[in-house]
Amino acid sequence: MNRHPKPSAILVGDEIGQLKRIDLKKNETQIIELIPDEAKHPSKSIVSIHPLNKVHSNSTELYFLIARKDHEIFVYDATTHEVRPIKYINENKTPLIGSRCIDDQNIVIGFKDGSIKRINVENDLCFARYKPNLKAINLLGIDSSVTSFATSPTPSRKRKRIDDSFSIKTSKTANEISNEQQNILSIFQPNWNVDNTHLTCFEALKDKLAIGGFNSDLKVFDLNTGRSVFNAKPVNTDWLGIRHDIWISDIEWIGSENGNDSHLLATCSRSEPYIRIYDIKQQQRKPTMIINLKHLNNDHSSNPLSFTSLCSLPSLSHYGQASSSLIVGTTSGRMITVDLRMKTNGSKILGSFKGFSGV
Repeated sequence: MNRHPKPSAILVGDEIGQLKRIDLKKNETQIIELIPDEAKHPSKSIVSIHPLNKVHSNSTELYFLIARKDHEIFVYDATTHEVRPIKYINENKTPLIGSRCIDDQNIVIGFKDGSIKRINVENDLCFARYKPNLKAINLLGIDSSVTSFATSPTPSRKRKRIDDSFSIKTSKTANEISNEQQNILSIFQPNWNVDNTHLTCFEALKDKLAIGGFNSDLKVFDLNTGRSVFNAKPVNTDWLGIRHDIWISDIEWIGSENGNDSHLLATCSRSEPYIRIYDIKQQQRKPTMIINLKHLNNDHSSNPLSFTSLCSLPSLSHYGQASSSLIVGTTSGRMITVDLRMKTNGSKILGSFKGFSGV
């Protein structure tokens, strides 16, 4: 049984708001309009593409959460190529950084000024995933007065059993702010000067959310209560006591086994040639491992390596085991693979790959 099927297509978002589906078998590119006949502009650039079925390990669905810089969020169905917007209440004026789906009810969105909010969009996610009819809506106990469900097709006589893993939950936490349509929980609301400090990345795993940014070190929050559970110790002070700018470009949860909660986080930076790994269960706030990739700067320039993104790879020989390696991308278009299976709390560089155009 092949537990690692090859992808048939990939989704790419560009800087003017176009979503492109690239078929790897036919080598064809299809442009998907998020809003029909809308003018393209850099202010509408796509900032994140995140699968909805990532929260369900046994899911075979192909739904994706698409976020744009201008606060627009969509659900894309890869089987029918349908696009459905997600409506939510927003008063933030700074650009949207991204969005993540954490369960069948809630998404997390982050803004450039550091604001992180968890929003209940149960109706939109339910309609996009299951496309229910009016009879199913009444059985699930969802308010049928919402206009998005008013145009649903007539109910069919055939009944389908819904998997328990996709059942719609109706429980609400006491910390959520209630209004007529949504429940909103403010996870993080800093008073930052966006010119000097701003959010650049965040990543959710079950009930935990990790964030980082420009001059903002790693922080971890509880998504249920909004409480801070970890603050990394600043590492941007040199031996002379001079503080330098830091720029965390990506965050990745690693070490998760069989879908269990992970307590290890890896970060990469645009300003330093290091990969730092933190253990949020330990008392100390310093990184437990620092991987120095400075020696891979082959162009002999004075500028250090600048990393843009980070990705963890599961064990290829034992499916479901903890992450065994990391892949980090640079601004010059290189990809570097790092093996984490060293028993002496170290790492090993597996390779550095070229052939891509950087920015």
